[in-house]
Amino acid sequence: MKFVLFYLPSVGSRAQIEKGMAGINTQNYQNMLWQVTKQVQAADDMGYWGAAFTEHHFHVEGFEESNNPILLDLYIAMQTKKIMVGQVANVLPFANPLRLAEDIAMLDQMTRGRAFFGIARGYQRRWADTLGQVYGVHATMSDKSQTDKTNRALFEEHFRIIKRMWAEPVTSMETSHWKIPPAGVQFDVNAVRQYGRGVDENGLLHEVGTAPKPYQKPHPLIVQPFSASPETFSFCGREDIVPFGIQVDESALNKAWRSFQESAEAAGRSYAWGQHIGIFRDALCLPNREEALHWATRAGTWTFMEWFLPLGFGAAIAPEGIDLSSLDLSSMTAREMADLGFTYAGTPDDINRQMEAFVKKFNPEYFLMWQFPGLVPHDVQMRSLETWATEVMPNWMD
Repeated sequence: MKFVLFYLPSVGSRAQIEKGMAGINTQNYQNMLWQVTKQVQAADDMGYWGAAFTEHHFHVEGFEESNNPILLDLYIAMQTKKIMVGQVANVLPFANPLRLAEDIAMLDQMTRGRAFFGIARGYQRRWADTLGQVYGVHATMSDKSQTDKTNRALFEEHFRIIKRMWAEPVTSMETSHWKIPPAGVQFDVNAVRQYGRGVDENGLLHEVGTAPKPYQKPHPLIVQPFSASPETFSFCGREDIVPFGIQVDESALNKAWRSFQESAEAAGRSYAWGQHIGIFRDALCLPNREEALHWATRAGTWTFMEWFLPLGFGAAIAPEGIDLSSLDLSSMTAREMADLGFTYAGTPDDINRQMEAFVKKFNPEYFLMWQFPGLVPHDVQMRSLETWATEVMPNWMD
């Protein structure tokens, strides 16, 4: 198993966030950068496989301060040696796919192949609907509505553009939203004809190409969080993408795993059960159970209830078929979240037992671990990383 640290990242302590507008405080942001740097440097030395950041905008509250995960990746990569860096994830329907293809290729070159590429569809309306107005696309919670269908169509369109820009030296294409390059562009530069490609004898542009190409061939590993529907797992299987599951319901996970495996096999790829699949969980490991549960409750569980529950993530931690209105999710503790299977917080023995039960049933190749700079004090977070690396990770690594 490959262990990946996942940072939103949060900015500010809980007291600072509760005071309000923690995300625009420069000292809070600088503290986050210092803490994440030290934590990932330590994780690099301890043998963790990767570190990743999300993409969300306008987060003045401080819960998710990650406008540009690619920049955070590069910042961290320049201060580490081996650990992989990636995005969980770039939100494709609201991105310029040509620029994103270039940015990821540059990151992969600058890190000499230490990058992985995350893609997602977007669910937070505050920023997604603001940035997506150019394309006429909106955020979605995968509800199969027309909004959801429009979002998925643009997501897949941008995904295919990015892969093609990486695969071909120069290319031309026309999609629902893009004509690459536009018709009638005059670019009569002899150097293009002599040293490059893409201009005809009349000086008209007919092809363009991303430069550089990715360092890894044919491209970096592609991941998609936070996958829930069998349709998404099927897409990932077909396109050779690693889906990161989020559900705790075992029936739902079984359906998703099977959907991925069957789709991959239909595309000519054979994976063992759980291979090329990841799972996402809140994670904090300390020698003292009560201390671990205390900080997990104040950090991950609090963030989930304050921020993610109102945004529709209750379905991730509820048994399949249960009416969420019948459950009191707003005041849950980390112990209760652990009982549901979403939070891995406690002693090494506690977590190894959770890991054993989950691996026996689902055997994921990747384990994405939610981390909370600021909300979990830095010294506690560092002890957790070390305890996990020495007393949990060796039991489950490849």
